[in-house]
Amino acid sequence: MIEQIREWLLTCPLLSGQRLNINHLSGDALEFSILESPTTPVLKRYMDGSTMRQKAVSLTATKDQTPDILQNLAESGFWENFSEWVEAQNKKRSFPALPGDCRVQSVAVTSTHYLMAATAATARWQIQLSITYFKKGER
Repeated sequence: MIEQIREWLLTCPLLSGQRLNINHLSGDALEFSILESPTTPVLKRYMDGSTMRQKAVSLTATKDQTPDILQNLAESGFWENFSEWVEAQNKKRSFPALPGDCRVQSVAVTSTHYLMAATAATARWQIQLSITYFKKGER
């Protein structure tokens, strides 16, 4: 499932041409990764064995750190534009193509972007997403 989420995120114009890792950041500047986040996976169970589920992920980026206010404003703008892209995809129902009998119901940004860690040279930013999906039962 994480691979399908990665493929969907790579359709975002803001990530065009970027390397997008899965559960890995080396610490190099200008690097992105999808990190799986803890969550309650099953939201609801149905009589036929079907379930409504959620997958929580974070888009994390390591970028150059600078005291330049214009650069910092541009960084903030990147994350705001990314949030708007996710909202637009949800409205258009343009979702990740999940495997098997799983159908995405919604995709949402569940946190604003925030600074996770910083050194004099780099900053690690993160934004959290939730994908709610229906998984057909086997009965």
